[in-house]
Amino acid sequence: MIIWTWNLFVEVGVFTLKRLCWLIAILLLTLGLVSSCSSGSASPQVSQLTENEVRVFADPMTENILHAINTESYIDYTRDFTPTLKGNLPENGFKDVNAKRIEVVGSYVSKEFWQMTQKNDRITVAYKAKFVQEPADVILTVFFRNISNRWYVDGLKYDSPLMREYDC
Repeated sequence: MIIWTWNLFVEVGVFTLKRLCWLIAILLLTLGLVSSCSSGSASPQVSQLTENEVRVFADPMTENILHAINTESYIDYTRDFTPTLKGNLPENGFKDVNAKRIEVVGSYVSKEFWQMTQKNDRITVAYKAKFVQEPADVILTVFFRNISNRWYVDGLKYDSPLMREYDC
């Protein structure tokens, strides 16, 4: 059995208390840094929008993209793209893909809103589009992203039986 003198206990107790305070301070500082770093990368919270609210911006942006297919206008096609998406589709790439799309399914005729989903600052809208040479619907899925309180096109996906058959 060890018997501590009061003086030794106080010195050990103070040392332990100081050490504990430093440990807590470092832990709090670390937690503060971690939480501040991670909060910047999280998706901003955007209130849930109704179908009508989404269609106010989604329908004209999508119509512009589809019309740009027919006019073969890269500037119009990419007008509402996020900078990242626009950077990933150079003008020559657009012309090649667009030529193949027109060759396979023909010119754009019309679209019909089909469905939508939203998760924070991202909205996915699907349309059933009609093209001249494709008897079936072309399902056009448009991915929207809210950046600084403005909606941008952040991705596109076309799907139809002819497009799958000709791999375009």
